[in-house]
Formats: sequence, C-alpha cells, structure tokens
Amino acid sequence: MKDLWNYLQETTKPVVLYGTGNGADKILDELTRHGVAVQGVFASSGFVRSRSFRGFQVESYASCKERLGDMVVLMCFGSTRPEVWENIACISSEQEFYAPDVPVYGKNLFDSKFYKENADLCAQVRNLLADEKSRETFDCTVLNKLTGDLKYLYECQVEADEADSLTVPPADALYLDLGAYNGDTVLRYTSLYPSIKSVIAVEPDARNFRKLNENTTHIPGVTYVNALISDHVGETTMEVNKGRGVHEGKGVAVSCTTVDELLKDVDEPVFIKMDVEGNELAAINGGREFISKNRPVMNIACYHRSEDIWTLPLAVHSLRPDYKIYMRHLPSVPGWDTQFYFV
Repeated sequence: MKDLWNYLQETTKPVVLYGTGNGADKILDELTRHGVAVQGVFASSGFVRSRSFRGFQVESYASCKERLGDMVVLMCFGSTRPEVWENIACISSEQEFYAPDVPVYGKNLFDSKFYKENADLCAQVRNLLADEKSRETFDCTVLNKLTGDLKYLYECQVEADEADSLTVPPADALYLDLGAYNGDTVLRYTSLYPSIKSVIAVEPDARNFRKLNENTTHIPGVTYVNALISDHVGETTMEVNKGRGVHEGKGVAVSCTTVDELLKDVDEPVFIKMDVEGNELAAINGGREFISKNRPVMNIACYHRSEDIWTLPLAVHSLRPDYKIYMRHLPSVPGWDTQFYFV
C-alpha cells in the first residue's frame, strides 16, 4: 500500500500545515526528509496572531485558501474538543485533509516500509485479539497510521463508557494509576467503580503531582507516589515537555519505581491503568513478577510509539497467555486514546 508520505511526494497540490508546535515540527521534518515542500501554515481562529513558525507567517485558513485555492491540509496537533472537530469537518469538506501519524516518542515512522518489516508481528497480535471490534480497531489503526486518513478512526471509535465496560475491576480492588497526571483518571474510575477500595496514584512531574494531590484529596485511601514508572527502582532522568507528557530521557533527575515494587505487599485484586508517555513497555517489564502471578485487569495505552501496537500486547501475552485481549479507540484525532485491555 502507498503511504501518505509517498502520496505527498507525488501530489501537484500545495501542501499546508494546520497547527504549530511540536507536532508540526515533527511533520515538517519528515516532509523535508521526503523532499516535500510546504507552501503555508495556518492556525485556528484565535491562534493566528502576528507570529511565524519555522520561517512561515502563520495565517488563517481563509487566507491560505484565498492564496492557494485547492490544497492538501495536514493536521499537526491532537484534540478531543468538539469545536476542533467541527473545524476539521468544515475544512475537510473543502480540501484534502490528513492527520499524519508521527510518533509521540521514538524514531520509528509508521510508513509502508516499517509496516512491511513488521507485518508478521501485526498478524500475531491481530490473531490474539478477543473480538471482532478489536480486530476492526487494529486494522483501522494500521490504515490510519499509513494513510493519515481520519475516516479509519471514525469507523472504529467508541465512547469511553463502552470501552470501560471491558475492564470492570473486581470488588474491593486496588486501583494502580500509572501516569495519574492531575488526577482526572483517579476521579473518573473511583466515581465509575465505587467498590474500589484503595488507590496508588503515580505521577513523575512535580506540577502535575501537586494538582493530583489537590484534585483528589477528598478521596479516601489514596497513596501518592511522585516517581516515574519504569523497569527498575532507583533514579533516572526524564524529559519534560510543555504539554501534558513527561517520559524517560535526558533531562530532569527523578526517582523511578516499578509495578513489582509498588505491589510487592498487595494481596487484594488489582486494576491497572497505564498511560506513561512511551514508557509502557518498561512498565510491563518492571511488573513481570506481579503480572505473571496475579493477572491483574489492565488498560494500557498503545499510541505513544509506532511499535506499541505489537510490542505491548506481545509482552503481556508472554507473561500470561490466558489473558483476553481487547483493543479500542476513543474519540480523538489523531489516533491517540487507543488502548489495549487485558482481562
């Protein structure tokens, strides 16, 4: 299959970027690497202002449309906001519109070459999935990554309540929130499942950790851990972005811990949510003993690295081949908020 990058090398239409920031930097770098010239950059209303990005004056969509006419628009940021989706629908009704898949972390671009090299691993994972909706989600995820076409995400997406129904925790469970951010998922799951008996909330970023404490202080039985989840206990360094994510890399010194360490004295059933900015495989490896012995219910994000859609399920399957494995995509553009559910 021809991927988006091949197509952009061949199109005669002007190529423009929608959005600025880290995502636009990555996409512009890939376009340069593929020899694709960019003819403009525009932002949503309210974000245009008088500014430039990588040598381009940031325009409005109307200005770009007036100047260039028929063009290929590449979305360079992610969103779950309804007003952004409405704007996407408006622009895509008039222009060719794609959301290129560039990895949040790591260097592997999910292009046709990368997919061909790993097609056997993809097939292995697809065969492990427990229901038809999971296989549809897997297929749509691959097609979206290759083409940047949002129709594949729209075809497979489900609402959060439907996805959550796959991983109802046992009564009196401990909820381990890995990547607790500002407490949003602690609030969500303790409200959704009032039978949760206790919570361990793990968040490495100091500012997020303060907000986590502030936002969930009214919830009884919460233990707060200011550390990065990894495959070893001790210290590491983490890279801090301006946005939500922090992950292991060159940067600020931070304590790190593992699932096995956090749960070494736990006897009750456990429900694990894991959204740790590209450190998911390390987190699984750091929980090998507990996962192998106890088979906790788990919800693991699989959208940070291009290879996550096979490395993560295969790593868990190697520890406990008796898991039922599901895959779901929640409403988000691009293909973020995509998870595996281990039941």
